[in-house]
Amino acid sequence: MRYRFTRLWARLLVVIGVVIVAIGVALAIIALVIETPWRTITGQVVLERIFLAIFLAGSGVFAGAPFIVFGQLLLIFLEQRRLLAASHRRLRRGA
Repeated sequence: MRYRFTRLWARLLVVIGVVIVAIGVALAIIALVIETPWRTITGQVVLERIFLAIFLAGSGVFAGAPFIVFGQLLLIFLEQRRLLAASHRRLRRGA
């Protein structure tokens, strides 16, 4: 068996995770550069923007990381299975 669907699903999970992290970082950048409606920037507004940007970036990482990790683990398991099958074939051939 080649497990093509499983390999595709694992790669898709990694891509979804990276997209979620990128969206979180993009929203953090937008939160830092967006204009305030009252056109004045005080120290408190800057502090709120920084906290919001950190929160958005962190949320993106926390939401996307499990997808990336699970996809990578699935790819590792498939690779281990392939290596084990190759070793098994060699051992059977040699005996």
